[in-house]
Amino acid sequence: GATGLQRVAEAALQVTEKAGAHQISGAKTALAHAMGGMDQLNGLMIIAGNP
Repeated sequence: GATGLQRVAEAALQVTEKAGAHQISGAKTALAHAMGGMDQLNGLMIIAGNP
């Protein structure tokens, strides 16, 4: 759902160094995880920035 998409978006902002005040210095890889369906459905995405 929307929460999962928000986590993916935040992960992408981190690895592209566009997260503003909440930027984690040196972030090159990020993991976004979300659960749904009464915690029976899980999604996981690993996002890498530019080399």
